[in-house]
Amino acid sequence: MKQCFHDIVLNIALYKLNFMHHLIIGYGYVGYYLAKQLLSTNAEVTAVSRQLNPLFNLPHLNHIACNINQPFAWNKSDTILYYLIPPPSEGNEDTLLEQFLHHCVIKPTKVIYFGSSAVYGDQQGKWVNESSPCLIATTRQRRRLHAEQLLNNFCQQIQSDCVLLRIAGIYGANRLPVQAALSQAPLIERDKATYTNHIYVKDLAKIAATLALSANSKGIYNIADGKPAPMGFLQQSVAAQLNAPPAPIQSWQTVWDQASNMKREFMASSKRLDISVLQKILGDEFQFTSMQDAIGEGLKEEGRRI
Repeated sequence: MKQCFHDIVLNIALYKLNFMHHLIIGYGYVGYYLAKQLLSTNAEVTAVSRQLNPLFNLPHLNHIACNINQPFAWNKSDTILYYLIPPPSEGNEDTLLEQFLHHCVIKPTKVIYFGSSAVYGDQQGKWVNESSPCLIATTRQRRRLHAEQLLNNFCQQIQSDCVLLRIAGIYGANRLPVQAALSQAPLIERDKATYTNHIYVKDLAKIAATLALSANSKGIYNIADGKPAPMGFLQQSVAAQLNAPPAPIQSWQTVWDQASNMKREFMASSKRLDISVLQKILGDEFQFTSMQDAIGEGLKEEGRRI
């Protein structure tokens, strides 16, 4: 009886999904998996980007070639808008999103923003939920937080639901630290390593589709698999599946001295993402892909032998 009820709920959700228009602004790596997930339910999906990368072309995908610096108009009702374009690389504000919202003509039912958990800053390894303070220390973090504020204001003005995703490190095929694993890039000693959080790109796509359907999905959501790990854990896991030798261990300071500015930002942002709010929306039926299985799938997609 329980399974029968679950099937009925799922069929109703898919029925609703098929009557919505799904508009993806910024069609790249993550957008491809999102579109693939939505299209698997026979939903109508339109992707917007400057040009369509042949690697990301999908059957039944509508594509609009457009530079969002230019005015953009969309008049279809019952539209869910997914915004995936990262902020510019400089400054304190997401001027690209601000310009898009200023000159676009669109009134979506719901907006889903693919943001970053980087806005929390360095929480010194503590668990953080959606109510935790954002300890802003870099311009990249400020730009991400500014984007959230812009979209929240925009949705209030047009009376649409706003869903802000604070996403952990995304991994999957062609987004795995294969070269670091094969070259044995040094790792930080485990008890000193920064806590990091991850999400498999296919799980991210399923989560976004679920939040699109849910009538109760509003506000901020931490997006991760709920299993924080010391920095370098993903690299170690990839190395194990490739049968590569283990990487050498170095002190935190030695790795810091040799790190790029981006890696230093990650090293200085230790936190563990609490996903309790997300799990309430997803329900017990949603199963995260284990990191081991996700790495295996990713390596096979890349054509690697494991």
